[in-house]
Amino acid sequence: MNMSQIIDFYTLAPITFVDVITNKFLAKKSEKKLKTTSNVCGLIFPLIGTANFIIGGEKYELEKGHIIHAGPNLDLQVNVTNNMVFEYAVIHFTLPKEEMTNFPLYNSHFTIKVGNNIKLDGMLNQLIQNFVIPGGLSFLQSKVICLSILEEMLLSHKRLMRKAEKENISAIIDYIQQNYNKQLTAIDVANYFNIERRKLTYLFEKQMGVTPNEYLTNLRIQKSGLLLRTSNLSIAEIAERVGYSDYFYFSRMFKKMTSFSPSDFRKHMKDENNDASY
Repeated sequence: MNMSQIIDFYTLAPITFVDVITNKFLAKKSEKKLKTTSNVCGLIFPLIGTANFIIGGEKYELEKGHIIHAGPNLDLQVNVTNNMVFEYAVIHFTLPKEEMTNFPLYNSHFTIKVGNNIKLDGMLNQLIQNFVIPGGLSFLQSKVICLSILEEMLLSHKRLMRKAEKENISAIIDYIQQNYNKQLTAIDVANYFNIERRKLTYLFEKQMGVTPNEYLTNLRIQKSGLLLRTSNLSIAEIAERVGYSDYFYFSRMFKKMTSFSPSDFRKHMKDENNDASY
């Protein structure tokens, strides 16, 4: 499910709040087949415990930090997965009939990960408590809280995704640093992490300011410069040690990055060291 489609749905669809309910299932109890509520869709928020929700034949593991969107009148089965009672809340809302075809996600089912969000938990509790208060003003306040919950839900998901991207980029950097001396390319990195190459380049450049290829080249040139200064290895041996099988290509890249050929760089560094010894 494309997250941008989900964001468009919750921000652009003319959603009308209907109600909020709470429900619970006994521990270790496999429930009979049910149906989601007719004529409205719902956002399912776990409150206590964990359970497997099977909606339209698809299984979802539901626990704190995971929210399920479920369309109306779908096949549903709930299986509690531990020794605790499973309790959850459902916010029901609807769309005008003429708008439902414009927003097909309304009738579908999917999960939204929000992580541990105390603010969202507090807003949900506020909605549950407010909804039982009779009167039009309380209902109006419940509608406002519902919209605030939708906003915080989407913001929380985006924060979680950004955090996951940063953690993933850190793992990618570690992998490149450990394997730069092999015949490594950006395609190899993308395949190792099971990421499409263009997506890898986009995420990496967004976080690091350079592409994976540029980062790999810079790292190799830095490592080769250190070897040129501190070892007596031949330039061909140094090229191989930093991941270049083609000596001439290595020399070309080194000069492009440093303005020196590898041999001139080594001579220049030796001359500087000699001058510093006087």
